[in-house]
Amino acid sequence: MPATATAIEIFALWVSPTGTFRLLDWDMVTTPQHALSCGTAQDVSLAPELAMWTDQDAIWLRRPSNDPASEVLRAYRPHPGLRFGDVVFTGATDPGADAVRGLTEDQVLTLVDLYLLRVNAPMPGAQCR
Repeated sequence: MPATATAIEIFALWVSPTGTFRLLDWDMVTTPQHALSCGTAQDVSLAPELAMWTDQDAIWLRRPSNDPASEVLRAYRPHPGLRFGDVVFTGATDPGADAVRGLTEDQVLTLVDLYLLRVNAPMPGAQCR
């Protein structure tokens, strides 16, 4: 019987300032700008395989602060500052291909559990304090 290949699904996690979140099929979206419906997305690298993207113009467009995203950022930076508007979490940027990687299902579920649902679970790559 021939072996069959299984596709690995990759995702991004979109989070609004209200804490509403949804999984995005990264194969369909592929850029932070598209996911955020913005002209310029700013990369906030959190760990080697985790990035948070924000709309660079969100503060000027008077978007509300995104407390759930700011809380995620606190796990990686001692003084993160506030983030505004919608954010998208992805994998790291692949410098060779100039492309942004998606997150695995396990990575996305860890983010959801740890920060959005306030469940205490270890986050890979987070700094210890």
